[in-house]
Amino acid sequence: MKVFLKFVFSVVIGLMWYRISETDDVAMAIASALFIFLLLVLLVRPIEFQSPEKREEYIQNMKEKRERKKALEAKQKEELMRLKKMRKIKDEQSMMDFKQKRK
Repeated sequence: MKVFLKFVFSVVIGLMWYRISETDDVAMAIASALFIFLLLVLLVRPIEFQSPEKREEYIQNMKEKRERKKALEAKQKEELMRLKKMRKIKDEQSMMDFKQKRK
């Protein structure tokens, strides 16, 4: 509803400019530019003040996410190393079994 009212307000201002000025192509261009500019100004949200507490909370959350991500990466790396080690042991065992069967 608010967006519609802002749109109507911008149209009214643009039409008022067009009616006040002469009715030629330049007036129409200026009225259209005024309409678009006013609509953009009305629809853009202003920058909101962020309290220091919220900012610190956000920074803390980002740090915790980063730490969790690092811990997960370390755990995955450790698991990969363990799997490689197990595969190596298994390969060595199968080679020994193969050598024993050949004898």
